[in-house]
Amino acid sequence: MRERSESLDCLKGIGILLVMFGHVQVHNQMTDPYLYDVIKSLQMPLFFLVSGYLAGAGTKIENFSQYTERMKKRAVSYLLPFFSWLVVQHITCVPLALRTVFFQLDSGLWFLMALFLFTWMVSTAQLAGAKAGGERTFWLVYLGSCALVLLAYLAGVTFLSPSILIIYLPFYTAAYLCGLHPKLLTGRIPPRLLRAAAYAGGAVLLVLAAVLDLVTVTGARMLAVQMLASFLGCAAVIQAVLDWKHGRVKSKLAWLGRRTLEIYVLHYQFAAVLNPNRISRVFWSPEGILYSMAAFAVMSVITAAAIGIIDQIPWFRLFLFGKEVRRERGV
Repeated sequence: MRERSESLDCLKGIGILLVMFGHVQVHNQMTDPYLYDVIKSLQMPLFFLVSGYLAGAGTKIENFSQYTERMKKRAVSYLLPFFSWLVVQHITCVPLALRTVFFQLDSGLWFLMALFLFTWMVSTAQLAGAKAGGERTFWLVYLGSCALVLLAYLAGVTFLSPSILIIYLPFYTAAYLCGLHPKLLTGRIPPRLLRAAAYAGGAVLLVLAAVLDLVTVTGARMLAVQMLASFLGCAAVIQAVLDWKHGRVKSKLAWLGRRTLEIYVLHYQFAAVLNPNRISRVFWSPEGILYSMAAFAVMSVITAAAIGIIDQIPWFRLFLFGKEVRRERGV
């Protein structure tokens, strides 16, 4: 249990580092047709895989009281910072920002809203399964809600951005299934073969990133290829973390993974602090690489300082991070 928890937190730590470096590239208009394709293929799918796995492996809802309690907690954890930061960033035009974000989730902290919606879908299905039919009813209700998201996407509905949700639902759902039935793969496939397949998947991702555009969605076929590339790449990263023995670096990444939400809501605002004139650079050049390293370092220091300050103010921590003040030993 201890090792599994550390590995999951380590995956989140790797994911947030990818997100941070990706935002350094995006917010500084850096041209890179290869590295960012790999980053984009891994960063958010990793988070949804971890979240789905934890939902599948965690305690299931058995009654309506547990259902309401879980949704209240998730509303505080996800929706409170989602809307709080929207108000902070658009203090002079909050109504307009609200109207915009409901139809374009990626204009705000979209991951928090998507995770809340996925949690609601799973929790509702768990409640239905507890009331009648068990796991079979759960999957009927859950997959039915997934089908509604797909229909909304195909119908061109933009409210709550089904176009974003439909991309990450497969990752969350697959990981939920693995968390629910942990022997689904390991009980059927020899570990050595599973390990080889995972690392081969990472190699396939690198090849696809070199020959295809894994960022822009141009149709259903390309979306399927991008999802496949993400699944294969994430499998390689997950296997690498599982094979990684406990050590100082892994422990530090796990600690970073436990502060994912705080970093997520803050870091991108400082990604271009060294580039006020928004000068474009080519990443694969001495200047581009040195600038990226400097921008990443400065962004990280400012983000850490901001988190430290907010942590000392209980109400700020609650509204901006959706968390109560906590004391961590050894940190």
